[in-house]
Amino acid sequence: MHIFRDTAHTNGTMENTVIVKDEKRLSSMALFWVCMLTTIGIGLLISYCSGIFGGVNNIEKSPFLVPNWVVIALFPVIYVHMGLALYFTLNENVYTQSGRNVRAWTWVFWLGLFAAISMMPYFLFHGMTVASYIVASLAGGLALGTTILMYQQSGAAGVTMTILLAVITVVMIYLGYWAFA
Repeated sequence: MHIFRDTAHTNGTMENTVIVKDEKRLSSMALFWVCMLTTIGIGLLISYCSGIFGGVNNIEKSPFLVPNWVVIALFPVIYVHMGLALYFTLNENVYTQSGRNVRAWTWVFWLGLFAAISMMPYFLFHGMTVASYIVASLAGGLALGTTILMYQQSGAAGVTMTILLAVITVVMIYLGYWAFA
């Protein structure tokens, strides 16, 4: 009899404590396209206006020859990864205060990373190899922080950012070698 009362009490309590979140959100597909098109569009606009098209053949002698198409194609790949990771993160629901704090810091790190990656080609294609290395190093640190924060929210976002972190690390090492060789 004692077991029955506890069960009945628990069921009654559970019914009284159910909280339904009624919030308006973009559909997953709309969120995906907003994240991807905004990230890729703004990122490529900034990067390509920095002088990539005219600057690939005019930059200082690099340590080893990189084909023009690799330099031009690198930034769309980076922005696709950033947009995809942002989508995976924003697609997760956050209801706790600590989750909101992680989400806010993710935005701070992601926007800083976006700005650093967008500025890097400007320094590179205007002959400032040390400045481009410094910005790439800053981007590497921001990518590491963003990766850690995104893993706390979504495994898929973390994996996507890990790939981006590896690419940024290779770019940073290359620019460091170039700047100080």
